[in-house]
Amino acid sequence: MFLLYLFYGGVFFAIGVAITSKDTSASNLGIARNLWIFALFAYTHGIHEWFEMYLNLASRPIAVQLVITFQIVQISLMFVSFSFLLLFGTRIMGYVLPAKRHWFSLFAVIIVVAWFGMILATNNKGTMDFFSMADLHMRNIIALPAALLSGCGFFIFSRTVLQISKKGGLNFAGAGISLILYGFATGMIRSGSIVPLLGVPIELIRGITAFAILHFIMNALHIFDVERKSLIEEQLTRFAKSEKLSSLGKLAAGIAHEINNPLANASINVEMLKKEMTQDRENGSFPKRLSAIEGSIDRASRIARELLDFSSDRSAEFSQTDLGDVIQSTLDLMRAEWKNHSITLDLDGSPMIRAIPWKLEEVFLNIFINAIDAMPDGGDIHVEARGENGEVFVRVTDTGTGIPPEHIDMVMDPFYTTKEVGQGTGLGLSICFGIMEMHGGRIDISSKPGHGTTVILVFPGTEEENVKNYGGR
Repeated sequence: MFLLYLFYGGVFFAIGVAITSKDTSASNLGIARNLWIFALFAYTHGIHEWFEMYLNLASRPIAVQLVITFQIVQISLMFVSFSFLLLFGTRIMGYVLPAKRHWFSLFAVIIVVAWFGMILATNNKGTMDFFSMADLHMRNIIALPAALLSGCGFFIFSRTVLQISKKGGLNFAGAGISLILYGFATGMIRSGSIVPLLGVPIELIRGITAFAILHFIMNALHIFDVERKSLIEEQLTRFAKSEKLSSLGKLAAGIAHEINNPLANASINVEMLKKEMTQDRENGSFPKRLSAIEGSIDRASRIARELLDFSSDRSAEFSQTDLGDVIQSTLDLMRAEWKNHSITLDLDGSPMIRAIPWKLEEVFLNIFINAIDAMPDGGDIHVEARGENGEVFVRVTDTGTGIPPEHIDMVMDPFYTTKEVGQGTGLGLSICFGIMEMHGGRIDISSKPGHGTTVILVFPGTEEENVKNYGGR
C-alpha cells in the first residue's frame, strides 16, 4: 500500500510539473489560460493522496483529537483539489461551448452548495462516520461531475486542434477519456474497496488511470511547441516581406526620378508637337517628336514593369535563365542609387542556368544595396560571372568599409545587422542564403576591414547532366 500511494500521489505531482514547466504564454489556444488550474488540482490532489497514505500507514496509534484534526485536513485537501478540478472543467467547457458557459458555472455552484447542505444536515458531526460520509458524498457530488466536465472538455477541445497537430489532438482526447475513467473510479467507489472480478484495490485502478492522464497530457502539451514553431515561421515570413519592402523603399525615390524624366520628356514633346501642328502641318519634325514620345513612354513603362516584377510574388518555377540579364535588370532597377559609384561588369562568361529569375533579382538587389551602404562616399563595384568546372560563379567585389573578422561568420544569421536601428531587419543576407539553397547553390563572403568585401555566388553548372539532375530537384 505504501508503494501504491507513493506512486499514486507522485503521478499527480508529475502532471502538475509537466503543465507548469511548459511555457504557454505565447499561445493563442484558450486552454492555455486554464491549464494552470488543472495543475493546481494535480498538486493539491497529490498532497492529499500522500497525506491519506500517512493516515493509513501510521506506525503508532494517533490520539483521538489528532485523528479528528487529521480528518478535517484530509477532507479540506480533498475539497480544495476537487474544487480546482471542478473550476477547470467549468472553464474548459465554457471555452469549447461558449453559449452554455453560464449554465456550467451555475451547475458548479449548485453541486458545491448541495454538498455543503448535506454536510450541515448531518447530526453526527465530528465522528468518524461523519468524515466517512463527507468523503463519500464529496466523491459522488463534486469529484465525479468535475472529472466528467474536465474529461469532456478535453475531448471536445481535441477536435479543434487536430488541424494544428494530429498528435496533440489525439492526446488531448486520450487525456479526456482517461480523466472520465478516473472520475468513475474515484467518484463512485469508496477508498479501500476491492474491485470485483479483478480483486485489486480501487487505489490501483485510480493510479493506473492517473498515469494514463499523465502520459496523454505530457504528449498533448506538444501542441504548444508546434504552435510556437508555426508562430516563429509566420514572423520570419513577415520579417522577410518587411526586408523586401525596405529594399523597395530604398529604390522608391530613384524609381520615381527615373520614371519622371521620360514622362517629362514625353510631356515636353507633346507640347511642342501641338505648337508645330498649329504652325505647320507639313513640318518634318513630327516623326522625330512622335519617336521621342514613344521612346520616353516605353522607358517609363519598362522601369515600372521591373519594379512591379520585383515587388510581386510569382510562381516559383525554374526556367533557363541568363545571369547576365538578371544582373543587368537589377542594376537598371537601381540606376538612381549609384550616385558616385562606379560599376564594372564582366558578364561575357556567364552561361545559362536553371533558376527563378525574380528570386535571383532579390539576391543581387540585397548584395548591391549592402555594397552601396558600405561605400557612402562612393566607390567601385566589380561584377564578374563565369563558368568553371561544371559550376557558375558570380563574384561581386566592392571597395567599401569591409566586415570585421569577428562578424564575418554571423552576417547570414537571421536578424544580425550592423546597420542603425530602422535601417534594416538583418534578414537580407539570410534570405539570400535561403534562395541560394533553393537553387542548389551556395554563397561565400570574404572581407578585409577598410579594403572592401567580396561576395561569391556559386550555382550548379550548365552541362547537360547537371541541368537534368538539377531540374529534377
